[in-house]
Amino acid sequence: MSKIHDCVAELHRLPGVKGAALITNDGLVVASSLAESLQSDVISGLTSYLLMTTQRCLEEGGLGKATQYVLTATHGKAIVVSIDDSSLVLMLDQFADLAAARREASEAAQRIRRASRLA
Repeated sequence: MSKIHDCVAELHRLPGVKGAALITNDGLVVASSLAESLQSDVISGLTSYLLMTTQRCLEEGGLGKATQYVLTATHGKAIVVSIDDSSLVLMLDQFADLAAARREASEAAQRIRRASRLA
């Protein structure tokens, strides 16, 4: 397994994490480790669409690029961290420690950046 796949799999093992995936900006799944109830194509499509539309709104508003998004829903949360031409997505249950998950996601994004530069 590659370092990127290992990094994504490690995130899935954290408390409260239902899954993690690395997705290109156009919606292709690079690596994923997801609970059986989650479908990688649904997560990649939704993430790609949300990032594209949100980024367009931010640019039109003169706010620049966002580096991290947090979505909160009734039964869980999602963290999306931008990594060059891709994004790291963590799907969390509603009881997950958001601060700890954000910290882990940021650290994982750094490891993925380093691994992709070395590849």
